[in-house]
Amino acid sequence: MRFLSSGIFWGFIVVLFGIGILLKSVFHINIPFFKIFVGIVVILFGISIIFDAINSRKRETVFADYNFNSGTIQKEYNIVFSKASMDVANLDFSNYNGEFIKINSVFSSAEIYLSRDFQYEIRAESAFGTVRLPSGENVSFGNIARLENSENSELKRINLHVVSVFGETKILYKN
Repeated sequence: MRFLSSGIFWGFIVVLFGIGILLKSVFHINIPFFKIFVGIVVILFGISIIFDAINSRKRETVFADYNFNSGTIQKEYNIVFSKASMDVANLDFSNYNGEFIKINSVFSSAEIYLSRDFQYEIRAESAFGTVRLPSGENVSFGNIARLENSENSELKRINLHVVSVFGETKILYKN
């Protein structure tokens, strides 16, 4: 919907309105501009939804199997009624600012593969599901916070907030 707030859109609407006034007064042609305006807004809204869905595909999966194995790191990933895997080593952390990356798994199975090239602060929450940490600990109802691969304090720290509801999420180190 960003397009609806742009100057191009509103300029186009004003020009069409002006053309409509000229057509009505000079040529006696009546054009229903309000209906056309509503139609254009609905079409642009639909196009916006389609493009947002395509762009969000990088961070969401519903009723599918998906691998989040490339691209720039996102703030949140949603896995719903699906099976997904994420390889942290292949993600681009160049714009990462230290915020928690939230990974939600609802009625799903997820595997998160960690690289030993990073430290990880993991906050895991579960309700009627399971989150398994690399250390072997798991949480089935409630929450747990752990620091993984903390032996080398010079490594960059990645913060993960993993939530599993009616599902299973395994956090493993990549071999």
